[in-house]
Amino acid sequence: MDEKAAGLPHAPSHVSLRAIVAAVGLMVGGVVVALAGAWIELGFAASPAGAPGNAEPPRIVGPVQYSAPALEQEALMRDKRARLHGRGTDPQTGEPFIPIGEAMRALADEARAAPSKAAK
Repeated sequence: MDEKAAGLPHAPSHVSLRAIVAAVGLMVGGVVVALAGAWIELGFAASPAGAPGNAEPPRIVGPVQYSAPALEQEALMRDKRARLHGRGTDPQTGEPFIPIGEAMRALADEARAAPSKAAK
């Protein structure tokens, strides 16, 4: 088809190589300016004392070890058993607690006393 014919419904397309080269040149120039600016900033600006590049190795006092882990575990388990099977009030939260068996029986009795959803 002849693009210069008068009856065509579209305009002929012309690709300007000069415009493409100019656009690519602008993009490359922008990247070069951004990189040069970052390089200049890194070269002249001092980093803060707490920056990762100025970090010092941590001063470790020594390994943290328990002198009697079995005794500490036994004390923890004793406290857990007292809470699970005992009765009282938590000193930190103020919440009351009862033995686990009693709590489970109370929940089961409550569930039996409530009308079931299937019966409705």
